[in-house]
Amino acid sequence: MKKLIVISLFTLSSSFFTFVKAQSFQAGSLIAYGSFGIDILHTTYSQTINYYGLKSNTQSNTGSAAASTPQLGAEYGVTNWLGLGLAGQFDEYIHGKNDTNSGVSTAVAFEIGAIINFHIIRHTHFDLLAGFNVGYSNLTVTSSDGTNDQIYGSGSWFDVHLTSRIYVGRFGFNITLVFPNMNYPNLTSNVPTYNQYVLSSFKLSGTGLNVGVQYHFLQ
Repeated sequence: MKKLIVISLFTLSSSFFTFVKAQSFQAGSLIAYGSFGIDILHTTYSQTINYYGLKSNTQSNTGSAAASTPQLGAEYGVTNWLGLGLAGQFDEYIHGKNDTNSGVSTAVAFEIGAIINFHIIRHTHFDLLAGFNVGYSNLTVTSSDGTNDQIYGSGSWFDVHLTSRIYVGRFGFNITLVFPNMNYPNLTSNVPTYNQYVLSSFKLSGTGLNVGVQYHFLQ
């Protein structure tokens, strides 16, 4: 009986220490996460009038935007220090006044792309990583003048981020400093004359802060 109890305690202890040790990021780890953040962005809208082949000089208008950015993603440990995965994000923007327009437009976008993370510091309950997301973005901007005119387009999504993750068991909390960049080189509109005479592009870049939770699936 005593021998059985000792064996049982040894098995439980081994399982416990294996569980605790596995909380640090490692090869074979699978981590799913969700986060919510706010981005502060600089915007540049450029346009060229193309009237029957006679193009005007390109004009660029700058402004600012704030965006809420909920994100979901999953990452797999390729090695103890390298993680690869997929992420999806939804952006809801409120545009500030720009140089030539006193109105305030609204915009929404969504992104999907690959995650590449380098895990710099790995301890039992702490993981510090740096990396980037790269992928596809789709944007729709709605005019503020009541006409419901829209400009939309597809482009690239890229960010550089620094994330710290703290674990309590398999669950954890994270905070991320992010530097996003979105580029839409060819915009179109629901206004036919815009598509006929205007060549335009839109860029956004800035800084954001995200907080969230994650779940660590063990090897």
